[in-house]
Amino acid sequence: MKTARWGMAAFVVVGAGLALVPDPVLAQKKDRNTITREEIENSPQKNQDILAVIRSLRPHFLAPPRGTRTLGYTAPFPTAVYINGTRAGELDALKYLMAADVMEVRYLEPAKAIDEYGQDHNGGVVLVKRMEGIKPGVKPPASR
Repeated sequence: MKTARWGMAAFVVVGAGLALVPDPVLAQKKDRNTITREEIENSPQKNQDILAVIRSLRPHFLAPPRGTRTLGYTAPFPTAVYINGTRAGELDALKYLMAADVMEVRYLEPAKAIDEYGQDHNGGVVLVKRMEGIKPGVKPPASR
């Protein structure tokens, strides 16, 4: 009888331990608001500008914000673009940046963009992290 209880207790402990181990499929789930270098390289638009990659992989980055987020009527500002921490303008700036030059693209939804950058960013923010050592208009060497 005691052996059966110990066996059942061991079974419960092992089961609980397995439940705590992350599932590889869940661990590899991609972030809805981030485009990684790996995703850019696997994209069919990898030889185009980064705007084409965003349109393909995360079109919600480009959608205008829904509704207003103030008590009074204030039209939302356009989505702002920052490249390596420097304001580069609006979404049109992404047309001039090749996908091969980009390490990561991150989108901040309007509420988070307002918290981090202020009220004039109520249209959201696209943050682009370029590869180090890349000069504008110069394509990086092909990887082997």
